[in-house]
Amino acid sequence: MNIKGVKIEDLRLWGLEKAIKRQIIIDRLLEREDNLQASVEEINNCYFRFMDINTQDELQHWMKREGLDKEITLKMAERHYRWLKSCEKKYKNQVATSFLKNKAKLDKVSYSMIWIKDEALANEIFVRIKESECSVDDAIIMSTDPPRGLKIGRLGPIRLKDLPDALAEILRISQDGQLWPPIKVETGWAIVKHDKTWPAVFNKEEKENILLELGDKWIEEEIESGE
Repeated sequence: MNIKGVKIEDLRLWGLEKAIKRQIIIDRLLEREDNLQASVEEINNCYFRFMDINTQDELQHWMKREGLDKEITLKMAERHYRWLKSCEKKYKNQVATSFLKNKAKLDKVSYSMIWIKDEALANEIFVRIKESECSVDDAIIMSTDPPRGLKIGRLGPIRLKDLPDALAEILRISQDGQLWPPIKVETGWAIVKHDKTWPAVFNKEEKENILLELGDKWIEEEIESGE
């Protein structure tokens, strides 16, 4: 497919202008950096952690879906690795502080979300789950037409900071397995069951996540400065 002749107006119409501008800025910032020495295995592992690709089957499925071959996949991995190392060079003294400051929001949780339109039915389902007369999975199946943006089912693990504030606060103060009474959500009622919390650990993966988030701020500063 030939995409030559794409205009800036087209990118704006498709909602892609800012995303492409971000990539242009990353390329420009990478021009200031020397080539980094690392093994192919280290580069690939770093990129696949970022992409949440954990097996060869997942990798092959992703490459097929995106229409990628091994050569371009490696180039994408190298670019990501160079960007991560650029962020590390700029922000290495801020990573630990950022982790400690935001640790409570970096904890991961898994939870179940049920949405029932009728209040009486929602209360009945809540009691039945609490009394072990109805499973969470059966209740999830009863969920129909949830509000736009509300995900139902068994969800996570996901960081608290990536959830809506109200939901994150409920899960933050929950005990493992805690079931919450129906909560009014738009035109219906949500039943939330906290499943498990994984406290944030300052490991390699978390450090990389923080560096990339700091890198996002770096890009925004570049966009705002108009450089």
